Amino acid sequence: MKNTILLFSLISLFLFSATCMRNPSDLPEPEGYDGFLELGWQAVQGGEHLDAYEYFQQAIAVDLARAEGFLGAGVACLFLEDYWSQGDAFFQSAIQKDCGGSIVVQYQDEVQIQDTMWTVFQCIDPDLPQDSLDAWLPLTADSGEVWVGERIYGYLFANQLSTDLQFKFSPSNSNAVACVDLFNVQSGAFYCGDSTASGSVYLTVPLRILNVGKGTDYHTWVMVGQNIIYDYALFSTSGLEGQITLDALAARVMLQEIRGDTGDLLQSVASTAGLLQIAPNYKFGTGNPVREGVFDTDMVDVSASAASYAFVNRNYTNSWFICKQVDYGLNLDPQSENFLLDLLELFAQMGR
Repeated sequence: MKNTILLFSLISLFLFSATCMRNPSDLPEPEGYDGFLELGWQAVQGGEHLDAYEYFQQAIAVDLARAEGFLGAGVACLFLEDYWSQGDAFFQSAIQKDCGGSIVVQYQDEVQIQDTMWTVFQCIDPDLPQDSLDAWLPLTADSGEVWVGERIYGYLFANQLSTDLQFKFSPSNSNAVACVDLFNVQSGAFYCGDSTASGSVYLTVPLRILNVGKGTDYHTWVMVGQNIIYDYALFSTSGLEGQITLDALAARVMLQEIRGDTGDLLQSVASTAGLLQIAPNYKFGTGNPVREGVFDTDMVDVSASAASYAFVNRNYTNSWFICKQVDYGLNLDPQSENFLLDLLELFAQMGR
């Protein structure tokens, strides 16, 4: 199923727009940097992707300071499997030359430790009333961690409530836009971020039962003293972002998906979130007489690519969150037994 999803997305989300093809006779004779660019985009439209790559490389050789040659080379790489590993570097160069710096900044291996009152990783689960937490959590101040876990489990079980708990936390940088994978060092549990909004990361943590010796079970979620390690990304804007930056972000999202296991999900989600932030009505090549119409790609297509890639990586709730940002899937029910099938169908609707 994974390969099918990736193939579907590559074909449908970054589709050549045949109706928007330009008449090659309208193109001027190639001359210098701009001439190589026009030949490159013409080759992309004609499906001659290796030729396009070489034209864009010639443009870069003419003027290393300009951004569009790097954008074009990155786009050509999308269609050349042997060149996929080069694509990210080309897109990053295009962004840096267009707006003067990196726009998606990743932080690796940050660690936070849960405190006794669960305020570092704050429990926001609707099944646990705050007055119950206020009664149980102070017990952890007197080495009561195991008993707090048992009391919470007993309450959830007795009331036939879900034993998964919802939490939120804030990474060190309050401008975080994406956090998709987390790891609990003590319990050995992996978590998936559900969403990132207003600098806070939301996650659902399943119950994990550990044996602590002498037949004692430790019911744990994000318990006192446990270290949670995670990567996250922020979106750093300067106000100088032009259409080249927007196109590079969109194409970079597509690149992560088609690379599959070698792609970067965090990069994909963060680039999509950033694009939504600065250009919610995004469309490829807007305002550029050569690039405009090369691809019929808009914000919905980009979001569908990021969402389907998150789905492939089993980040289902985050996948749904991405769809909702462009007003798709608002009425899906994550508790429904058909949720995953409904989400797959949603990608088809988004890709048109």
